[in-house]
Amino acid sequence: MKKFLFATTALVMTAGVAAAEVAISGDGRMGLIYDGDDVQFASRARVTFTLTGESDAGLSFGGSFRVDQQDWNNEFRSAAHGNRGAVWISGTYGKLSMGDVVSASEAAIGDLYEIGYTNGEVAGDPEEISYLVGDGANRDQGPTILYEYTVDNISFYASATDGVDTTVFDVTRGADNDDTLGALSDKVAYSLAAKYDAGNWWAGLGYAKHDDMSEISLGGEAKFNQFSVKGVFVKYDDVFVGAGAEFDSTIGLAAAYQADALTVKGFFRQDKVDVVGGSDIKPRAIGIGADYDLGGGAVLAGGITNVDSDLAGVDDETVADFGVKFRF
Repeated sequence: MKKFLFATTALVMTAGVAAAEVAISGDGRMGLIYDGDDVQFASRARVTFTLTGESDAGLSFGGSFRVDQQDWNNEFRSAAHGNRGAVWISGTYGKLSMGDVVSASEAAIGDLYEIGYTNGEVAGDPEEISYLVGDGANRDQGPTILYEYTVDNISFYASATDGVDTTVFDVTRGADNDDTLGALSDKVAYSLAAKYDAGNWWAGLGYAKHDDMSEISLGGEAKFNQFSVKGVFVKYDDVFVGAGAEFDSTIGLAAAYQADALTVKGFFRQDKVDVVGGSDIKPRAIGIGADYDLGGGAVLAGGITNVDSDLAGVDDETVADFGVKFRF
């Protein structure tokens, strides 16, 4: 990704900063989406600021946020208030990040492969696994903290929230977080994970807990020649999604094939929801897409996704997108 260097300045300061820089990058897209009913034009452009520095002792630090993540008048969507973007510091003993960061489980295992021009957004991002901690899941508590440390082929991860509600008045709901989000927003959410990376394959294990809710996640990926395949399984406990309905598990599989500039990707996801006194609900999503690298940061991309909620009287839906993505 090309980066326009907004400022590269050597700073000589008594605070011990050896060098610091601010870089501007961006992304954009233009194309078509089919939402199941209509074909529509869809486009956007975003700018990202990346700040990096290094101390005299070799300690690295930095931060990153997009312009659309900075709203000074909205503390639920603001890099300045720690619930968008992230800052980090790293050295011999690992990397510590704070802000809108992923959980330890997601850092170790991640999601399924993104497909299409909108990277799954047109379908509601079914490729994204529902982890309990981080990545916006606990934003009402403010920043999430994530620690990462790697020794040889093994990486360790730990993440947590502070368990303190931000108690910011929400104009749209007419009350503060305590009144609208309940006592759960005052409970510490944490996650622990480990990952073994052998180069052409890796395997990860994660655990997370938020009040009475918990999850155990397993994942792995293997790459050989031009093929790659990934699997994720998450088991939940006491994660209620409605009256008498409990989120039980998620299983996902993804595969990709790359030949020169062309990459073909697909995924399958199956959830299970236990219903008291009724039949289990098994929502599922399946998608396939392709990217063609045009060079210079431009990619031609498209995808088709079918989502079935498995609810009586609700039809499954097929959506699609096609367009050009840009990296600046």
